[in-house]
Amino acid sequence: MGLLTLADHVHDIAENAVKAGAKNVKLIINETEDFFLFSVEDDGPGIKNVEDVFDPFYTTRSKKIRKVGLGLPFLKQATEATGGFVKIESEIGKGTKVTAKFFKKHIDCQPVGDLASVFFSLLMNQNVNFKIIRCRNDDCYSIESDIIKKYLGNIDSSSKLKILKDIINEMEKNLEEE
Repeated sequence: MGLLTLADHVHDIAENAVKAGAKNVKLIINETEDFFLFSVEDDGPGIKNVEDVFDPFYTTRSKKIRKVGLGLPFLKQATEATGGFVKIESEIGKGTKVTAKFFKKHIDCQPVGDLASVFFSLLMNQNVNFKIIRCRNDDCYSIESDIIKKYLGNIDSSSKLKILKDIINEMEKNLEEE
């Protein structure tokens, strides 16, 4: 599966929301020197058997498409290895929220990874409205699909792709410098 960084986990959970049929996804990342906390909240169909999602042999997708679901079990293992946690709240017909916390100073904590590329990849999906809030210590930025569409229209050219990638990279760079 290749979930080698915290960014990989963020991407996996956000993609789960999209694959489940969510039209609106809110991603919040709060990072300090001590911890990395993220939540993905969606308006998808919800999960019937929340208690089963950490079983690697459980999946809500057709068995023709996927026989096992490993993302959430890997997330649970990775968070707990650092002394952290993963929590899932879901309501049928209303959506799901996944929250995960990692303690960064723990020897078993994976590196953060390339969040800018994750955000860029998610924002490429023009059928889902993403709201991404990214904080490091006390500094934050927000980027939303609706605002991107307002100013750039559909991301349908290499010049628009470059502009979006540059914007995200600049916002990440500014967090690092603060």
